[in-house]
Amino acid sequence: MAHKEQILIENEKQANYVVAKVMRITFVFFTVLFLLNVIGVFVVDQTVMLISYIAGSILLFLPTILLKICREKYVFIKFVNIFVAVAIMSLLSATLTYHVVVFYVFPIAVCSLYFSKRLSLFTTILTVFGVTVGQLAAFYFDTVQDRNFVQLYNVIVFSIIPRGILVMAMGSISAMLSKRTAALLMKLFSAEKILKRNHKEMVIGFATLVENKDGSTGGHIKRTSTYVKLLAEELKKRGYFSEILTDEYLDNLYQAAPMHDIGKIAVPDVILQKPGKLTPEEFDIIKQHTVNGGKIIKETFVRMNNHAYSRVAYEVAKYHHEKWNGKGYPKGLKEDKIPLCARIMAIADVFDAVSEKRCYRDALPLEQCFAIIENGRGQDFDPLLVDIFLSMKDKIVDNYNAL
Repeated sequence: MAHKEQILIENEKQANYVVAKVMRITFVFFTVLFLLNVIGVFVVDQTVMLISYIAGSILLFLPTILLKICREKYVFIKFVNIFVAVAIMSLLSATLTYHVVVFYVFPIAVCSLYFSKRLSLFTTILTVFGVTVGQLAAFYFDTVQDRNFVQLYNVIVFSIIPRGILVMAMGSISAMLSKRTAALLMKLFSAEKILKRNHKEMVIGFATLVENKDGSTGGHIKRTSTYVKLLAEELKKRGYFSEILTDEYLDNLYQAAPMHDIGKIAVPDVILQKPGKLTPEEFDIIKQHTVNGGKIIKETFVRMNNHAYSRVAYEVAKYHHEKWNGKGYPKGLKEDKIPLCARIMAIADVFDAVSEKRCYRDALPLEQCFAIIENGRGQDFDPLLVDIFLSMKDKIVDNYNAL
């Protein structure tokens, strides 16, 4: 239920912006009608039309003004939007009457953007009331040009009732469509959740396969992902890189972190698990895992149609061995030319690598691991990221012990 409500809330926010834009477009339409009356195409009293135009113009810009003031925080905005739509329909009904019959469904069309059956029923009732008020006003202001409508009885029987039936029919259809659309959204969301879960499991499977190849004692994926998450969230909390570290970016980074060494799948086991020092030729082969990793991600995940995730995963895999001083690989990128996600990943990867037992050495004491990160400040790693990481020492140690 919480997920359903979240989807509808997000849709409501987007719908508010769409409605505000629709109202601005309607203002142009309303202006054209006013000018046509001025030049005599319509024969509504100029004073009545002017008052309607001024009132309507104010109403039509109300949704835009509310969004500027309140943003999308308040649920009452959608009700204001519906009220404005009904009010504009009533004004046109009172002045141009049968010339704008098609406009009677305008409030229902606006309401349909919110995918709410209850709101559709509320809008239908409000619209019938608006039609009634508009037609009665047209009768009393004598804007109805049809001689068949000279008596109130005729207005009620031949104008208000038929229009009311039309509005109720359209409202009923809108309510049914809104309910069905909301249900389809839920199914789509459920399918997306399953797809994301399957993707996550596939990523972990890939990463675990690589982890088992390189002589790791296990847990590298989980620990590095945790360090990445802790560091990225702390950066955001302190206000750094706010334009980059959105919630979506953080989620993509956390999901992409296990893929940072995916390119090692192409490195021979004899090199990955070699207990002694690598030869220069062997190290050159190892360095190719960054290029291979980027290539694998680009060829595998680009078809997911999630370009934001694919980009982060690609940058993490390809550039996590770049160094702040430009002496890393594969491109020799320097300072902020290195993507932020790769700079975060670099610290997490090195810290876990030195704190983890490998086939060729024992794990180093944690204080020595932190010292390695500190000594790499401004050389291997982004100085700011190092400072933040070291300030979180207690939290890092707690997570290290828990994993």
